[in-house]
Amino acid sequence: MSFIIGKITRKVSKQHNEYFVGKVCNLPVRGSWAKKGQDDLCIFLDSEKINFLSEQNKVNRQPAAQEANKQQ
Repeated sequence: MSFIIGKITRKVSKQHNEYFVGKVCNLPVRGSWAKKGQDDLCIFLDSEKINFLSEQNKVNRQPAAQEANKQQ
């Protein structure tokens, strides 16, 4: 049985290193091949992108919070 929990895309860096980027369960992730087992794909949370989205969300919330304070 298989099911889809996200989508990743294969990328190649300028140094010809293969890596993967995408979203799993709506979280930004990066992936790479592992040498430990046969066909293992390791997926990591992309903390840089998560932090960027978090900072961007804080900036977007501040004007809304200020408007709510003015209305009170």
